[in-house]
Amino acid sequence: MIKIDNLSPSKMDDIESMSDDEDENLTYEQQREKRMKKNEEMLDILGVNQAAKTLVNCLQKQTPVKKAKPKNTSLKPERRSLRIANLPASQDYHLPGESELKSNNSESSKKYDSYETNFKDQRSISIPEEDSDFVEKLNDDLAIKEAVKDFHVLPSHKFVHVLKSLDMYTPSIKVSEKRIYSLAIHPSETSLIVAAGDLRGNISLYNNKNSEMREYRLHDAPVNCISFCTWDPHKLFSTSHDGSARCGDIVKRTFDIIYKTEWRNQSKSKMNHATWHTEFERNLLIGNGSGHVDLVDTRTPNKIINTAWCHERSVRTVQCHPLEKHHFLTSSGIGEVSLWDIRKMTDQSINPVLQFEHPKSLTSAFFSASGTKMVSTCNDDNIRIFNTERLNSSVTKPVNIIPHNNHTGRWLSVFKAKWNPGRDNEFFVGSMLSPKRIQVYNCAGHVLHNLMSTNMTTYCSVIEVHPTQAIYVGGNGSGRLHIFSTKEQLT
Repeated sequence: MIKIDNLSPSKMDDIESMSDDEDENLTYEQQREKRMKKNEEMLDILGVNQAAKTLVNCLQKQTPVKKAKPKNTSLKPERRSLRIANLPASQDYHLPGESELKSNNSESSKKYDSYETNFKDQRSISIPEEDSDFVEKLNDDLAIKEAVKDFHVLPSHKFVHVLKSLDMYTPSIKVSEKRIYSLAIHPSETSLIVAAGDLRGNISLYNNKNSEMREYRLHDAPVNCISFCTWDPHKLFSTSHDGSARCGDIVKRTFDIIYKTEWRNQSKSKMNHATWHTEFERNLLIGNGSGHVDLVDTRTPNKIINTAWCHERSVRTVQCHPLEKHHFLTSSGIGEVSLWDIRKMTDQSINPVLQFEHPKSLTSAFFSASGTKMVSTCNDDNIRIFNTERLNSSVTKPVNIIPHNNHTGRWLSVFKAKWNPGRDNEFFVGSMLSPKRIQVYNCAGHVLHNLMSTNMTTYCSVIEVHPTQAIYVGGNGSGRLHIFSTKEQLT
């Protein structure tokens, strides 16, 4: 509290004795200045001015001074998410002796997000001589042997029993520089051989027997579909968004162009990308972004036998019926799943045999092993099961709709529900749930098992299963493989 001193009587007398007689001869301004001066003197005598100054100083808040941030003189980058940066975690497993992935084109890494490279125009790309030892070992392990026990023909209760015994017995394995878009597993019983296509146009070959892999730049854009040839175990087909498809021959050690799309009434500034392929009598059916499906002769480079315009927008997947080979199934970006007859393919539009309507765009649609069921993955967050035992109009309505979060976002590849090989009632799909997992469903919509592990730290949106063995392989957004199996299968 501020205290004002009491005035002495003598001071009060001096104030009272002040006379205004002398003010009569002064002007108004002079009188005003004189009165103001007297008032100031009186306030000083009373101590009011000093009290006011003290009060102001006590109440006045000191403005905090912001300290200038020290300049960052270090060249070390800020800490960021390893997953977003596509960098391996410290505990993850690298292939022995691997400091960085080996590629056939090191200069292309500077433009890995560009579509201006020219791999599409290279008719043939050869495997480097330095990889001869790797290729020779791979060639030996590609020999297919009859399965001792075919996991996929087990009765349902035994199938589930084996599923529950699977685990990740090794940490994730780095096989690709960028996000994995597609996977294929060779039916070899000698070793686990995996092919992976990534965002940048690379194809990686991993041989578990030797714990070795090689990565080859073969396309200018994401490799959306990859598969091992069913009639020649030494060949590999790849289809890319750059509009091309290649056939890799491990014996010849080359990857040759067998298909390139043409511009169909579109601006040449936009890419008419290829999306998916499926085998048909030693040929390929290839879907693309214009809505067309082309029938390609694999023996002659870029020879299109026939074509059909199936959808107004991109064909997402295409698959031949497992038994009735002249029928093929397509899913599209406009909410259509359609069944077509190859015998009626023309250069004009083709009439579908059946149409399975969906409310939103599709990411996939596939027949089961015998073609009696069909599963579709839709962006309305549902998986649909159709009974396609008889191909008539009654099968166009789903027999079951299974809610499932299919929105993987910008940084993950899309989910594609796929049937377990050799089975008509069980399928597998990625999941956005936490902890991270791969889900195995039956047609009733029940989750038979969640494949989870402490070694699985990321979402695996791309999944493939060994054709005969209980081995599930998931690919993630940073180019890593997550392998679920029994312990004996990887030793």
